[in-house]
Amino acid sequence: MKRIIPLIVIVALAGAVPALAQQSGWIGVSIADQPDRGVLVRSIEPNSPAEKAGLKANDVILQFARQDVVGAMQLTRLVSETPVGRTIDVTVRRDNREQTLKVTTEKAPFTVGGIRMQHPELSELGDRIQHSIPRIDVITSAQTQQGIRADSMTPQLREFFGVKTTNGVLVASVDAASPAEKAGVKAGDVIIAVDGMNIANPSDFQHAMTARNGTASLKLIRDKQERELRIDRQ
Repeated sequence: MKRIIPLIVIVALAGAVPALAQQSGWIGVSIADQPDRGVLVRSIEPNSPAEKAGLKANDVILQFARQDVVGAMQLTRLVSETPVGRTIDVTVRRDNREQTLKVTTEKAPFTVGGIRMQHPELSELGDRIQHSIPRIDVITSAQTQQGIRADSMTPQLREFFGVKTTNGVLVASVDAASPAEKAGVKAGDVIIAVDGMNIANPSDFQHAMTARNGTASLKLIRDKQERELRIDRQ
């Protein structure tokens, strides 16, 4: 049976508001809502403030700056409202024990839809987006077992990437040596359809990639031009 990885909320985007007078802080974690108190840490970015402070994947964040954490959206806001360079208390539950860690926020590497624009082949793209889009709101993300992390899009992003419909998910990253990389999928592609089915959001994409076995046909936009790739679903 294929494993379906749940949607997550990306806090590593530092609130995705890069041009305010007070720069938003960044801690470098990906989180997910859960039924119980707090939010679950899915992953930690290497060399991020969270990693330096000792946060780990599968920690549950209970408090941020002494405020109770009730959900991923709220924690995203709390992180975005914290200035760069401020040290705050983060209380986590790990192995059924609570502990408080001190996290110092940093300036985020510029991102759009989760893409880290420090990557050499994307640096020019990052500069163009930074000057073209004053505010980017990217919330949901899905990871497929073919090695694609796909993020939701905003109208501004659709316009920037040349997507003329309301469909599409942005490829935020492609795992090395994955079926996606072998098929030629690249970060910055916008996938608009799978096997002829329109893709409106990460949930649609995740479902399409797990709905059946065999090879999938991806319709995507790259450099504002449509193209098709075929990828092994495994």
